[in-house]
Amino acid sequence: MAKQTTFVVQSKKDSWLVQKQGKKTPESVHKKKEVAVKKGRSLAKRAKGQLKIKAKTGKIQATRNYA
Repeated sequence: MAKQTTFVVQSKKDSWLVQKQGKKTPESVHKKKEVAVKKGRSLAKRAKGQLKIKAKTGKIQATRNYA
């Protein structure tokens, strides 16, 4: 079974990043968390993967599977 692709929505300074887990560069950067979550959901659905949404503190708030 192939490893599932995971995207993470997380805060950095005054922005929200959507990053593929294990990569250093973000897929996208947004001013609002809601916009970042929408983009992350789209990427995760396309990859039939997983989306992890983090709070500003870094704690995981939610995990969504789109496999």
